[in-house]
Amino acid sequence: MDMDDTRLDRIEKKLDDVAIMGARIEERLKSSTSRIDRLEFRADEQEDDLEELKESVSLQGNFIKNSERFGWILLTAIISFILYMGK
Repeated sequence: MDMDDTRLDRIEKKLDDVAIMGARIEERLKSSTSRIDRLEFRADEQEDDLEELKESVSLQGNFIKNSERFGWILLTAIISFILYMGK
């Protein structure tokens, strides 16, 4: 009988150890899932910021391109006017 009690105690201890390990693993999984969720959130924010930046750069690029064209047209008009008046 004493041997059976000892054996049952060892089995209970092993089951307790397994339960503790299971709880630790579950805790780690929750922590990992939480970190992954946070990283996904940050990646989504950065993706939105990148899209806004692309749109802003595109608008500025168009403005600069049109300003440059207007500058060349104005310079050509001034030079043409000067040459016309010089005749």
